Formats: sequence, structure tokens, C-alpha cells
Amino acid sequence: MKRVIFIIVALAFTTSCFAQSPTGVMPLGIKDLPIDKYTVLDEAAYRFRYTLTCVYDTVESKTVENKLILLVGSKYSKMFNNYPPHPEIKSANVSTDESRGLGATEVYKDLKKKRMLVTTRVQAPAADVYVYEEDLPVLSWTFTSDARQIHGYKCQKATTRYLGRDYEAWYTLEIPVSNGPWKLGGLPGMILEAYDTQRHYVFHCVGIEKLKKPEPIVKYDWHYVEKSRKDLLKLMERFHDDPLAYLAYAYWGDIRTGRVSSKPLPYNPLERE
Repeated sequence: MKRVIFIIVALAFTTSCFAQSPTGVMPLGIKDLPIDKYTVLDEAAYRFRYTLTCVYDTVESKTVENKLILLVGSKYSKMFNNYPPHPEIKSANVSTDESRGLGATEVYKDLKKKRMLVTTRVQAPAADVYVYEEDLPVLSWTFTSDARQIHGYKCQKATTRYLGRDYEAWYTLEIPVSNGPWKLGGLPGMILEAYDTQRHYVFHCVGIEKLKKPEPIVKYDWHYVEKSRKDLLKLMERFHDDPLAYLAYAYWGDIRTGRVSSKPLPYNPLERE
């Protein structure tokens, strides 16, 4: 009987997760993820706003859009979903983040130590926040003669390959910052647009602000679960391959082999390796 009840509940859960894959996302501001305790890492001098359009279902060409903020200081930068209640955007409401794409992910770049910390919130099996730390990627960029204007800034194009995808990025030398959305960076200027050549993931800058008053770059004082980047990718792949089996193992721990459901969820990860 318990298994029957579990399957019914899990089916309902999976339906909601499908609407916000990978495994649903716990909203900020709830009991397990409070926002009143945090560590200030740096003060941002620049705020960049991006949209990320991601094709999460390549068969039916279904897309979702994230609205992202990148705060850049002298020591740290932080990219995060701009839904409330991040202190950086002065709101106290509980967030309703979209977890497909990068809606549940935050990327911290330690610009002095050349390190990167990435956190991802998930809803199952608990209100966990997975975290891993790596060196900042040293991307091998190829510079081109292509040029265009973005928001009035003269931009040049460069290309690279990173984590299984080929990218084109448009950067400007007219902003004295070497950074970019997500994990991208390492160019002699600021990346205002970037996309993989299949255009499954397209970052487009929609706002640039030189802040008159510095804003805090914070890291919340949550309980973080350490997991390597590759292990986290395997976890997400396992969920999409068989959501009910994933949930059964996550909650019960005794269903280790075999399929529980028969229909996998669409899976088109940003990182392919």
C-alpha cells in the first residue's frame, strides 16, 4: 500500500517537476533556505542583466527563459536568477524561480584566487543546495574580425569550445571588466552576448549599470551539500532518464535497479561533459 501511495504522490510530483525540471527548485525565503543570514563577499560596481533562452526539449523545440543578474566587484562576481528575494535586488518576497536552464543555479567567481563556486538548489529528496568548487576555466578563445554594436557598445566576436559545446561570444573593450554570464569569461572585455552554435543556450545582455552606490555580493549561510560537478550532472541525468526510480531511491533508498517509469523527461543539459 505504501508503494502505491508513493507512486501516486511521485507521479503528481513528477508532473510538477516536468514543469520545472531538473528536479524542481526550492524557493528562497522558506524555512530551510532563509535569506536573513549571509556573508558579504564583496561590493559590486557593475550590474549586468541577461536573458538566457534555453531549448530544454529539442524534439518539440520547447524553450524557457531565465532572467539573470551578474554583479561584478573587484574581488568577486556572482550570477543568479533575478527573482526575489535576493538582497541584491531589494525584495522580501518568496521567490518562484524557474529551474530549467540556470534558474536554480548561482555562479560565484573569486577573481583574485581564480576559483569558481557553483550552487544548485533542488527540491528532491530534500531542500538541498548542492555545491562544488573548481578553478576558473581557462578558455582557448579564437578571435575574429567580426564586429557589431550591442547597446551602443562596439563588440567583437570570439569563439571557443567548452564542456561539449561550441560558443560564439560578443565582447566589448569599452567596459573595463573581463567577465561574462555563467562560467564564460577570460576575454579582454565584457561579454554582452554568447550562445552555442546550435543556439540551444543564448545569453543576451539586456541591461548595463555602473552602480552609483555599491551593492553587496552575498553568499547565503545555508547547509550546502558538496558534490562534484560530474556527479551532479549524473544525478540530473538519472532523474531525467527515470524520474520515479530517482525519487524512489532518493526517499526510500531500496530501489537500486530497474525502471519504475517508462517515459524519460526531455534532457538537453548546458554542460555535455
